[in-house]
Amino acid sequence: MSRNRLIVEWCLLLAGACAFALWSLYAGATSRVDNRLLDWAMYSTGADASPDIVIAEIDDQSLAELGSWPWDRRVHAEVIDQLDAAGAKQTIYDVLFVEPTTAESDIRLAQSIANAGNVVLPHSFGADANGEVTPLYPIADIAEHAQAIGHVGAEPDADGLLRRFALELMDDTSRYPQMTLAAVEMADPENAAAVVETAKDGYGWAAIPFRSGEDFTRVSVANIVNGATPAAVLAGKTVLVGASAQGMGDRYSVPAGSVSLMTGVETQANLLNAIQENSFVRQAGFPLMAGLICFVIFLQFAAFWLLSARASLVASLLLLVIVSVTSLAMVPIAHIWFAPGSLLLALVLAYPLWNWRRLTAVSEFLETEAARLSGFGTSKQEDSGFDVIARQVARMRRLVKEVSGGLEFMRDVIDAAPDPVVVLDDHGHVEMWNGKAAALFGDWDLQERPHFRELFLSDALTLNADAGEVETADGRTYLLAKGPLSQSSRIEGGEVLALRDITDSRIQENERREMLEFLSHDIRSPQVAIIGLANKSTDDIEEADRLVRIEKQANRALKLADDFVQLARLEQAPIQREDADLVSLMQEACDRAYMTAKKKGIVVTQSFSEEPFFAVVDASLMARIFDNLLGNAIKFSPEKSAIAFKLSEAGSGQALIELSDEGPGLPPERAADPFARFGAHDSKAGPSVGLGLAFVEKAVKKHDGTIEVWSEKGLGTTFRIILPTGV
Repeated sequence: MSRNRLIVEWCLLLAGACAFALWSLYAGATSRVDNRLLDWAMYSTGADASPDIVIAEIDDQSLAELGSWPWDRRVHAEVIDQLDAAGAKQTIYDVLFVEPTTAESDIRLAQSIANAGNVVLPHSFGADANGEVTPLYPIADIAEHAQAIGHVGAEPDADGLLRRFALELMDDTSRYPQMTLAAVEMADPENAAAVVETAKDGYGWAAIPFRSGEDFTRVSVANIVNGATPAAVLAGKTVLVGASAQGMGDRYSVPAGSVSLMTGVETQANLLNAIQENSFVRQAGFPLMAGLICFVIFLQFAAFWLLSARASLVASLLLLVIVSVTSLAMVPIAHIWFAPGSLLLALVLAYPLWNWRRLTAVSEFLETEAARLSGFGTSKQEDSGFDVIARQVARMRRLVKEVSGGLEFMRDVIDAAPDPVVVLDDHGHVEMWNGKAAALFGDWDLQERPHFRELFLSDALTLNADAGEVETADGRTYLLAKGPLSQSSRIEGGEVLALRDITDSRIQENERREMLEFLSHDIRSPQVAIIGLANKSTDDIEEADRLVRIEKQANRALKLADDFVQLARLEQAPIQREDADLVSLMQEACDRAYMTAKKKGIVVTQSFSEEPFFAVVDASLMARIFDNLLGNAIKFSPEKSAIAFKLSEAGSGQALIELSDEGPGLPPERAADPFARFGAHDSKAGPSVGLGLAFVEKAVKKHDGTIEVWSEKGLGTTFRIILPTGV
């Protein structure tokens, strides 16, 4: 599936999920779930029943002691008188007096209400002769003495549970407050106005947290009349009088913890408690809910896009928990209810829908890629599986295994290439390299994707772009070859670089150049001298002197040829190691140099251990090393000087050899590179052009040793060799 198509489907599913959630919220599709969650949140955090509210029940005891229902209005008058005498702050008398009875009874009740001055009465609604809804007030004699009159209408929600009251009803000309609100408006007008504003929300009226009727102070009307209820129970309290006897009055299903039936007077007590505590729970308006729903659904779809299937499932579950907990927590914290049902439903449905699209995309991808990779695979076996997806996955797994095997083979081939290979992208950054390139550019990590020129920022490597060569600090040279990648490759515009090691070729080239220099100059010079001395034009030179000069030049040419052959053999042939006594080898070298040193009166002092000092070396090479060093020291030292030849242990498994003379020291041009082949020399000292010291350095390195030189003009020269003994 193309990326653009996936983006379009993601947007469509996001829009569809938001639209579905908003529709279910508007239509109330999840109202039952929302209401049950609201009930639990309100009951677990609602305000306790106020001790200032007392319910006076017209219960079975009252009917038994004061007479069957309906009572004579003189009985109601007696109840009001007793409440007034006990000091009740306000009496909310939940009994309708809309029809006249006997004049004596009606007047008696009206007098009691007038004397108390704090009695609030209810009214209902009915239809007039024209079918219009009209209020049904108490009869005029009673109504005119009431402190306030309010309706007692209560309409349950769609699930049959009473959660909210219409605190005021309006028509074109009149306002009808709820009876309990009317009572509060008389007792505390400012609080009543604030409560009305608080209780309004985008869905009509806010819900109230119901407490069980048993949580309130309850007394029987019979005990009030006969004086059994202490006056202290009623004094300063708001008393709600209403029917609770079996078969009397309205009963409502309310969410007080669990769903239970509650009498009308108990619901009025809960409403009064909510008004006094201002504990109404308002439902968030539709615009706010719509914004919240769309935001949370967007977060879920962002997780779908950015995370794996398992991680997006975890994210969806986490959103479900967060939405639920936040909705419940907002009730006690802010008295606001965010109905979560529609959002939770959308979140639950969005996950399988998106993953269905993912599965479809995966299936199409597997089918397309399997067809594309079929040309690379070699197996023709049939793939088995429970369903189409399983068979596609099995086929893809088999093809990927075959292709991966081929890629692994190609990777091994590239890694086994004898030269370092580097692949660059179109901006010159390193995409990949083989093992030899990784070793060559060891200071860099491939994951850093360095630019190719950044590889040469250190002193370890030098890039000569003009010559197309790379040189290392240890003297190796690589020829840089490159080729562009094809347009169909993954890295369009990139190129492949191969660094071919030409160190040996460069050394051989230098050797050929040096050999030509040697043949054309150094070894040619004594031959020319011999020819000149043999020419009869040198008659002015005595015969004996001429023969001595010819012999000297011939020896010089022979020495040069011999040194050259020995150096060439050393560079080409491996050394033959054996256990050898360095003390004996050094003593023998001193013996061989004895006569030469004696002629110049030079004394060679030997500082050796009396015990043998064994090392695994090539004895013949070591002998020649000592001969060359001693020969040079004697050759360049002044007459009657001293040469010190020492051997000691330089550490565990190492031998230290030192040779010092009292000669003039190395000339500046030679001191700069004392071991250079065909280097500077003093022809007056004898037939040498630098091959001897070049041989010494090469031979020491062949033994994995090191050689150093200290020289100062007029103070002599010291050679210091450290060799591993290998014993």
